[in-house]
Amino acid sequence: MRIGSVVLFYEQFCLQSYNWETKRPLGDLQRVLDSLEEYQCDEIAIIRPVKFNNCNYKSDVEHLKSVKTMTPISFGGGIRSVEDLMLLKGLPVERLVFSSSFLDKNKQLIGMATQLFGKQAIQCLLPMVKNDDGVFVYRPDKENLIPINEIDLDFIEQHANEIIVVDTHHEGLNDEFDWVLVDELGFAAEKLVVSGGVGYQTVKEAKKRNVASVLIDNKVLHKETSVIGYRNAATMS
Repeated sequence: MRIGSVVLFYEQFCLQSYNWETKRPLGDLQRVLDSLEEYQCDEIAIIRPVKFNNCNYKSDVEHLKSVKTMTPISFGGGIRSVEDLMLLKGLPVERLVFSSSFLDKNKQLIGMATQLFGKQAIQCLLPMVKNDDGVFVYRPDKENLIPINEIDLDFIEQHANEIIVVDTHHEGLNDEFDWVLVDELGFAAEKLVVSGGVGYQTVKEAKKRNVASVLIDNKVLHKETSVIGYRNAATMS
């Protein structure tokens, strides 16, 4: 099981998010990546938290081209057209993260991404919310909640190599990930990456379930110094 971290990146700066709403600045991307590399992360997911406005996409991509890291990188947020996709060729990234494109069943874009980068590089991001009415996926570009039964999970299963399940309610918190979100989706554990409220107990449960990866919020990871403790937690599960 991989143990990594997630960083929000927008307008060429990194952010820490809480509950998918409140954000605070972390600083320059290269500095943040250097710190995470010292923490010995297996991977880093760089996500652009865009909604309607995607006007900074090109400048963010250009900035990403200049970073240097030995840690495998996933990148996503605002990849909404073939033109957006083509700008990513040559970037130092191993995986591409799509959200709205999977909800829209954009076969052209996902198919082109698979052709250019390979099936193993395609990840689907599902920002999830549980409330009194049930379990939903949050759609950033339209700022609305979609019930699970209105999402084509078979399409996601077929075209995504991995699915990133984000517990938006517990994002930025330690050991609060709600496994009900995973259970409601019904995907095979080995295709899943869990994020939002990940801590030692979450890692132990993820290891038991044979989850592919966990992504630890930068704030929590910084508090715990490195991922070594998380690897120990997984070993002792």
